[in-house]
Amino acid sequence: MIKQIYSLVNYNESVATMDAGADHIGLVPMQSGGVPAHRVPFDVVDRIFDEAKRRGVKCVAIMLNKDPDEMIFITKRVKPDILHIAGMEYTADEAFAERLHRECPGVKLMQAVLVDGPGAVERAKHYAKFCDFILTDSGLAADTGIGASGLTHDWSYDAEIVRSVDIPVIIAGGLGPDNVAECIRAIKPYGVDSLTKTSYKYNDGIMEKDIEKVKLFCQRADEAAKELA
Repeated sequence: MIKQIYSLVNYNESVATMDAGADHIGLVPMQSGGVPAHRVPFDVVDRIFDEAKRRGVKCVAIMLNKDPDEMIFITKRVKPDILHIAGMEYTADEAFAERLHRECPGVKLMQAVLVDGPGAVERAKHYAKFCDFILTDSGLAADTGIGASGLTHDWSYDAEIVRSVDIPVIIAGGLGPDNVAECIRAIKPYGVDSLTKTSYKYNDGIMEKDIEKVKLFCQRADEAAKELA
């Protein structure tokens, strides 16, 4: 069971998150979209991604802008394993997937799918034709795109998506140590993702990982996956 932890902002918490059991780590490299306090300078991204790759942990660059040229520029600069498009104003299409794979060999494409009803299943099936990963999530905000709401959604749609596509599906949306095992048993996904429920959020908008909750999230995800074998 892949445990994906978002949204890291500094080197020390990134190392602690990997030590806690994360298989994928995600962050927002400096860009034109998203919450300024969450954007990570390129030199810090380099340190985090270098250490992750040394450990065999996958690096995810989260895109909250709507400019495909900027996305490609950032991908070439920080060299993630996975590029995650999280917005709704711009979503991946076949032309972008082809360009990414041509200009950034080896980088996988993940598209977020807003789970807001049965239409999510059809959107996921469409993206699965040219993306490498689907991430299902709750909520839509102007500054964070799909996700970061801390809310769960109807997992029956996620389960249908997992059954309907032939690429890995990672489940996000209000997951934490309290419900990740239940989610895995209900959906049987490739991976699970956590941001809000494994973070402290301060009044100025800064977020910091709660490492004890990250450890518990990863432990309970692994235990549930082992039960299902």
